[in-house]
Amino acid sequence: MSPLQKNRTLNDHFRKTAKGGIVSISWGIHMLGRAEADTIMKKLGGAEGDSSCDAGSEHDSGEITVNSRRIYWEINYYNKAFDDMSLDSTNPDQTTRFMTLLLDSEL
Repeated sequence: MSPLQKNRTLNDHFRKTAKGGIVSISWGIHMLGRAEADTIMKKLGGAEGDSSCDAGSEHDSGEITVNSRRIYWEINYYNKAFDDMSLDSTNPDQTTRFMTLLLDSEL
């Protein structure tokens, strides 16, 4: 499996399960309330999240629409100490995935 394919697989798993990393939501998403944030996470982990990824990419960013709101998301790769980027994002023993979600109005 190529590094791109491995990152794609790891990113898809993280996006769908939130396991193997940290999810950070913006203040705007937080202010929508827990139920709406849960709906966003469910849609991100489902077909909407799958179709938001560029087919040729590592599936590390995209946008979805939930209840007429555009949500942007991005996954970054940090080392376990969180003091630098991961040297090998394909190695879960060295990498913590960090996904950020925000409203388009917060860009």
